[in-house]
Amino acid sequence: MALNIHYIGNSAWRQNKPPAWSKSFAGEMDTCTLQWQGAQYLEKAFLDSLTAYQALVYLNEAGVTVTDTAMRLIKASSDDNPIWPTVTLSFDGFRNGAVSDAVATDGRTSQSASTTHTITDDSSVNYGKAITMSIQYYANRTAYEWTQLSNPSGTPTYGTVRNPLSYSGPYGDPNIFYRKFSGQVDDDGQPASQIPIGDATAVWNTFSGTTQISDFTSKELVPGYVWQCSATAEFLLVGS
Repeated sequence: MALNIHYIGNSAWRQNKPPAWSKSFAGEMDTCTLQWQGAQYLEKAFLDSLTAYQALVYLNEAGVTVTDTAMRLIKASSDDNPIWPTVTLSFDGFRNGAVSDAVATDGRTSQSASTTHTITDDSSVNYGKAITMSIQYYANRTAYEWTQLSNPSGTPTYGTVRNPLSYSGPYGDPNIFYRKFSGQVDDDGQPASQIPIGDATAVWNTFSGTTQISDFTSKELVPGYVWQCSATAEFLLVGS
């Protein structure tokens, strides 16, 4: 009876080629695969030595050990060769921690606001009256999408409106498409549909502009190591 003997040489598991990187564009995650080979009877020990999301460690072409903590192990798969199997390790992250800037998209929304102001000009028929100005207007917004290597903990990294609008006053502003005053009176002290420009301006001046984050989400792409985030910042008028 013939006896087949397979000599497998040095049975220790080792990396068998340099890592293969994805050709990612700016702003995209990098992927990397790393192949290890060794004797089949030592494969289980090698697989058991791996931990989820461990950092990428490899030998480069010069034989130097390189550690990249921004790349994390997400999968290990074997070709199940019965003598000399190959295990492919798959990593996700950002090579050398090089995360690009956020992608920003500018837009415009319609908003509504109101403010109430008591007239202090004692020469006005509205002296002592609390007058309310209600408006509907256009407000610019900027939406951001980005990835980061630290936990955002509910606080967005980006929150600036890149092109805030300016508003010129109570009348004639193209960014205000509806305005209404209430609470004003005429010379006889009766409710009026008109309001002196000085009083209108005094009420208008109690509006102030502020930037707020109207939406913020984050998702762990690699748990504990890579987060994908989005946020929307809006420049709004707020009455005092």
